[in-house]
Amino acid sequence: MVLNYNISTVEIFSFRKTIKLLSKNMREIEEKVHEVLHNLNWLLESHNSFAELVAIKGKKVIIRCTGYCAECESRCVQVAFNERMPEIKLVLQ
Repeated sequence: MVLNYNISTVEIFSFRKTIKLLSKNMREIEEKVHEVLHNLNWLLESHNSFAELVAIKGKKVIIRCTGYCAECESRCVQVAFNERMPEIKLVLQ
Protein backbone atom coordinates (compact mmCIF):
# COMPACT_ATOMS: atom_id res chain seq x y z
CA MET A 1 0.00 0.00 0.00
CA VAL A 2 1.49 3.31 -1.07
CA LEU A 3 0.33 6.53 0.55
CA ASN A 4 0.68 9.72 -1.40
CA TYR A 5 0.87 12.88 0.69
CA ASN A 6 0.71 16.29 -0.89
CA ILE A 7 2.41 18.65 1.53
CA SER A 8 2.78 22.24 0.48
CA THR A 9 5.75 24.46 1.20
CA VAL A 10 3.52 26.61 3.40
CA GLU A 11 2.59 23.60 5.55
CA ILE A 12 6.25 22.64 5.94
CA PHE A 13 7.18 26.22 6.86
CA SER A 14 4.32 26.39 9.36
CA PHE A 15 5.38 23.07 10.92
CA ARG A 16 9.00 24.20 11.25
CA LYS A 17 7.90 27.49 12.80
CA THR A 18 5.74 25.62 15.32
CA ILE A 19 8.65 23.33 16.24
CA LYS A 20 10.95 26.35 16.69
CA LEU A 21 8.43 28.05 18.99
CA LEU A 22 7.97 24.89 21.07
CA SER A 23 11.72 24.48 21.34
CA LYS A 24 12.14 28.12 22.39
CA ASN A 25 9.38 27.78 25.02
CA MET A 26 10.99 24.62 26.42
CA ARG A 27 14.36 26.39 26.70
CA GLU A 28 12.71 29.34 28.46
CA ILE A 29 10.97 27.02 30.92
CA GLU A 30 14.21 25.12 31.58
CA GLU A 31 16.15 28.36 32.15
CA LYS A 32 13.51 29.62 34.56
CA VAL A 33 13.48 26.27 36.45
CA HIS A 34 17.27 26.41 36.84
CA GLU A 35 17.01 30.00 38.08
CA VAL A 36 14.41 29.05 40.70
CA LEU A 37 16.48 26.03 41.78
CA HIS A 38 19.65 28.12 42.04
CA ASN A 39 17.92 30.65 44.29
CA LEU A 40 16.23 27.91 46.31
CA ASN A 41 19.22 25.62 46.84
CA TRP A 42 21.30 28.16 48.72
CA LEU A 43 18.49 28.23 51.30
CA LEU A 44 18.05 24.45 51.33
CA GLU A 45 21.78 23.97 51.82
CA SER A 46 21.52 25.27 55.37
CA HIS A 47 19.11 22.39 56.04
CA ASN A 48 21.42 19.80 54.45
CA SER A 49 19.00 19.54 51.54
CA PHE A 50 19.08 19.93 47.78
CA ALA A 51 16.55 20.15 44.93
CA GLU A 52 17.38 19.16 41.35
CA LEU A 53 15.65 19.03 38.01
CA VAL A 54 14.73 15.53 36.86
CA ALA A 55 12.71 16.27 33.72
CA ILE A 56 10.49 18.73 31.94
CA LYS A 57 7.55 17.30 30.01
CA GLY A 58 5.57 20.13 28.48
CA LYS A 59 4.29 22.21 31.39
CA LYS A 60 5.08 19.44 33.91
CA VAL A 61 8.33 19.94 35.85
CA ILE A 62 9.69 17.04 37.89
CA ILE A 63 11.99 17.95 40.79
CA ARG A 64 13.87 15.58 43.11
CA CYS A 65 14.38 16.73 46.70
CA THR A 66 17.07 15.19 48.88
CA GLY A 67 18.00 15.55 52.52
CA TYR A 68 15.59 16.89 55.11
CA CYS A 69 13.76 18.78 52.39
CA ALA A 70 12.29 15.52 51.06
CA GLU A 71 10.26 15.02 54.27
CA CYS A 72 9.69 18.65 55.24
CA GLU A 73 6.16 19.94 55.72
CA SER A 74 6.94 23.62 55.06
CA ARG A 75 6.52 23.15 51.28
CA CYS A 76 9.18 25.78 50.47
CA VAL A 77 9.99 24.16 47.10
CA GLN A 78 6.33 24.22 46.04
CA VAL A 79 5.91 27.80 47.26
CA ALA A 80 9.02 28.97 45.38
CA PHE A 81 7.82 27.44 42.11
CA ASN A 82 4.20 28.55 42.57
CA GLU A 83 5.34 32.14 43.12
CA ARG A 84 7.76 32.27 40.20
CA MET A 85 6.21 29.82 37.74
CA PRO A 86 2.48 29.49 38.42
CA GLU A 87 1.87 28.19 34.88
CA ILE A 88 3.68 24.88 35.47
CA LYS A 89 2.58 21.67 37.18
CA LEU A 90 5.21 20.76 39.75
CA VAL A 91 5.86 17.11 40.60
CA LEU A 92 8.19 16.31 43.51
CA GLN A 93 10.11 13.06 43.88
